[in-house]
Amino acid sequence: MIRRFELRGFYLLGLLFLAINMVCFAFDFYYLTALPLVPLFFYILIHHTDKVILFLALATPLSIPFKDIGAGIGLSLPTEPLIVLLFLGVLFKLISGKVFELKILKSPVVIIALATMAWLFITTISSTHPLVSFKYSLSYTWYIVVFLLLLSHFFKKKKAMYLFVWLFSIATVILTLYTLKNHAAESFTRLYAYTAMRPFIPDHGMYAAAISFALPPMLVFGVFGRKMNINWFWTLTALGVALVIAIGVVFSFTRASWLSLVIAFGVYGLLLLKVQFKTLITIAVSLLAVFLLFQNAIFSELARNKQDSDDDIASHLQSFSNVSTDPSNLERLNRWSCVYRMFQDKPITGFGPGTYTFEYGVYQLPHEMSIISTNAGDLGNVHSEYLRPFAESGLIGGLLWLALVLATMHQGFYVYYNSTDFRIKGLVLGALLGLVTYFIHGFLNNYSEFDKIAVPMWGFISIIVASKVYHLSPATDEEQVQNEL
Repeated sequence: MIRRFELRGFYLLGLLFLAINMVCFAFDFYYLTALPLVPLFFYILIHHTDKVILFLALATPLSIPFKDIGAGIGLSLPTEPLIVLLFLGVLFKLISGKVFELKILKSPVVIIALATMAWLFITTISSTHPLVSFKYSLSYTWYIVVFLLLLSHFFKKKKAMYLFVWLFSIATVILTLYTLKNHAAESFTRLYAYTAMRPFIPDHGMYAAAISFALPPMLVFGVFGRKMNINWFWTLTALGVALVIAIGVVFSFTRASWLSLVIAFGVYGLLLLKVQFKTLITIAVSLLAVFLLFQNAIFSELARNKQDSDDDIASHLQSFSNVSTDPSNLERLNRWSCVYRMFQDKPITGFGPGTYTFEYGVYQLPHEMSIISTNAGDLGNVHSEYLRPFAESGLIGGLLWLALVLATMHQGFYVYYNSTDFRIKGLVLGALLGLVTYFIHGFLNNYSEFDKIAVPMWGFISIIVASKVYHLSPATDEEQVQNEL
């Protein structure tokens, strides 16, 4: 039975809340009416952390970014405040003596991510814009802590990994349908493709990169769902989601995403052929060597292409290799040339995390600038996930990003080839190919500091890490053949 003094306390709190509400309504100040939700929110945050993270998977594609909420601070709602609170909660647990499992911390991917985090803070000390660099480094840190370390812990349960992918993909298809509806109202013109996804995402490049994450896992669930013990309803749902997202990518008019999906399917072909990861690296290095050896002839041939971006998808695709007149391509070359000159000036520590936008202007050369260049250099970023760290964090920063990509791919290949659990094998295949779409897209754009990209990127990396650490049992050659996708 409820004790009398507890009952009285309950009534007193109720009367106090009513009194506060009356005052708030009298003075048109409504924020305090939500006061009772605060303890409920923190209770859920502390005791149901896994559900909060899963909510973030659902909320991220549909979160709304605000450039300036005050003091020049940008924020994406509702995701970033929740991520920060989760991060602070993890820090509190670490201070109180609780640590992550050693086998997670020993993962090569996690070691590289933590080394990158440490290097970002080191280069923040010598940054030309310390406050900007500190914000960037802190943002990177909370994504690592929440969506790599903490999420890997929850991914001990296979169900949690599937829920993360499904929730993210369902929200992604809602975003895609919203964008296609807006785009259809303007007859699917290329110009309107750049803004049809607003207010959820600011530009078509980030939109295409974000929705591309969900296409491979949904396709895997749809095609191999029965082998993965997914029922018919969800198998057909996955196929429908994949189809809608594929249409969304096509009408995003984002050439980088088109290319990334083609290469993702190519990587799946290599997996079917059981090509070892070291062989893939050898092929990639050989192709790079050939490009460097014949780069003058290659650029001379590319200069013959005069096809500019166009509403016609075939013509737009042809403009991909136009480096003589296409403004988008010319501007990328301009930005990349600035990276090279910035790296020459500060090869060890770079200019500081997040500072490229503020520094590249003076490194532009008149004959390299395009019609969309600005003398102040205040229009966008590097347009390359791979080149950005060389300008901002120096040689070590650039090599750490490359190491992260290679280590993640290697772990993905390893789990795929050695897993005997078809549910894990298929899930890792979907996550790996989803990551490939961004790792390829990253050659031409950089969005990893935004929640739309950071959450699925680190979430999918976490799936691969957790699968390797918690869910992998070596397969015999015979089992591997029988379970091949």
